[in-house]
Amino acid sequence: MKTLIIFSHTWFAQSKVNRALLEAAQDADNVTIRNLEELYGQNPEKIDVKAEQKLIEAADRIIFQCPVFWFSIPPMLKAYIDRVFEHGWAYGSQGHALEGKILQLVLSTGGPQESYQQPTIGELFLPLTAVGNYTGMEVAPIRVAYGCLTISDSDLQKICDNYKKLLNE
Repeated sequence: MKTLIIFSHTWFAQSKVNRALLEAAQDADNVTIRNLEELYGQNPEKIDVKAEQKLIEAADRIIFQCPVFWFSIPPMLKAYIDRVFEHGWAYGSQGHALEGKILQLVLSTGGPQESYQQPTIGELFLPLTAVGNYTGMEVAPIRVAYGCLTISDSDLQKICDNYKKLLNE
């Protein structure tokens, strides 16, 4: 299965968990990683829509990987979806490019799982689930690494090992 990871993190230089997850992903077969801020900075106008669409078309599974920022996604990931998932390509009477692909969210939180009970992670990310459903994608269960601000090295290793397993499925 060809997997495209669309990664976004406003402060990647300070990231421990997402950096480790990306390093784990680099070892997986048939995985392409797009680090939005590395490619386009903080400027949504620079997103190369046609190039990104071609990469998506070649993939079977699209993973949106990012930290949870104030109960949402980073601004570049939102801009990416707004620009790349355009009418006539992703949806509409002529938009079928995403149909049958798998959409997977891989998220990290600074706070513990208990902080996400009301609302739950699933409820917070219903808009992204709706994007997947609306465009004909199969939406896989959300994967979350909770408590990243205080995560132990052994727990981080387990999360990375599980991510490798997911990517090799």
